[in-house]
Amino acid sequence: MKKMLLLVVLVTGFACKRKLSPSELQGELKKAMLTFLQQQKGYDSTTMKFEVQDVTYYEDVKMYDCEFKVRLTQNGHDTTGIMTGTVSKDFSKVSRKL
Repeated sequence: MKKMLLLVVLVTGFACKRKLSPSELQGELKKAMLTFLQQQKGYDSTTMKFEVQDVTYYEDVKMYDCEFKVRLTQNGHDTTGIMTGTVSKDFSKVSRKL
């Protein structure tokens, strides 16, 4: 009986994912978008630098619908713009909306 109880406690402990706080979630979304931008074809880290400054998001069932404020610095010039996209719940897939 004790072994069964121990097994249930262990399985429950490993199966439950910790819920992220809003600030941690924003940090993960920013990191996912930055990684996505840096992996795009034509990205040159010697001349371009992206900085994801802010994110506004809506949590859906399978993904986060996001609006990112992104600053691009290139050749001594910079610009800030808004990018929209979706991020999967595990932060591994990002797709931009045009």
